[in-house]
Amino acid sequence: MPTKPKAPPNGWLWSEDAAEYIGVCVTTLYRWRRDGYGPKGKLHGRRRYRYKIADLDAWMNGESESADLALAAA
Repeated sequence: MPTKPKAPPNGWLWSEDAAEYIGVCVTTLYRWRRDGYGPKGKLHGRRRYRYKIADLDAWMNGESESADLALAAA
């Protein structure tokens, strides 16, 4: 039986939760990260990414330099 991953540190979300938070599919979030768009994510371990909630909010409010590029790519 697979174990549930640990909760991220306070103020952070895993990729799946971050995608839901900003209202996109997690695949879109992965594609944006690959292409250098969207909110900044931080690698946690070898394969998991986490997103700071404050960075997600800033990105959604257009305060991030890549916000316009990501919205154009969507």
